[in-house]
Amino acid sequence: MANDPCLGMLGLARRAGKLAYGDELVRQLCADHKARCVLVAADAGESTAKKASFYAARVKVPCITLPHSKDELGAAIGKNGCAVCAVSDIGLAAAAIGKLAAQHPEYAEVAAQLNEKNARIQSRRGKKKPRDREAQPAAEQSAEKPSRKPNGSRPQRDNKRPQRAGASSRPTSPRSANGKRPHGIGSRFASERKPSKNPRAKRV
Repeated sequence: MANDPCLGMLGLARRAGKLAYGDELVRQLCADHKARCVLVAADAGESTAKKASFYAARVKVPCITLPHSKDELGAAIGKNGCAVCAVSDIGLAAAAIGKLAAQHPEYAEVAAQLNEKNARIQSRRGKKKPRDREAQPAAEQSAEKPSRKPNGSRPQRDNKRPQRAGASSRPTSPRSANGKRPHGIGSRFASERKPSKNPRAKRV
């Protein structure tokens, strides 16, 4: 069964990283709720088949016993032998079991369940995409709009006051290098000073 289409799809899932093999990896995949179907080889042990059925029942996915041996299943996924595996992609799982149902009619019911589930998931994905596309142009338009100032904004006033006319024309008294006025030069009101009324201040 080297050219078996079902095994070919499982090999494709293995190369795509969508297939877990072995009891430990299958259990982890089911515990993470990522498994879409669990597959068991025809000559797998009874305990292995029970564990696989238990893992699949916990996440409510089908557990399918393949008409292939452990060696055939292992050769398809590049291993020496494989007793149990699980597919994490619904499209690959539905395709693999669909090809198996085409050769073995007893798998037709499981294939129909996986195809129906695949159609539901794809329809949900299709509904989400237009929303994202509508939201993206709106976000781009809002980002492209320049920030406008409100209509009631007033122009900024110049805090500098205008200089009075004639303010700079006032004469300033000359000062020496040390900042003191030279001797003999007083203010313009020096001549208008009134004499002191204190009698002690008068000279005899």
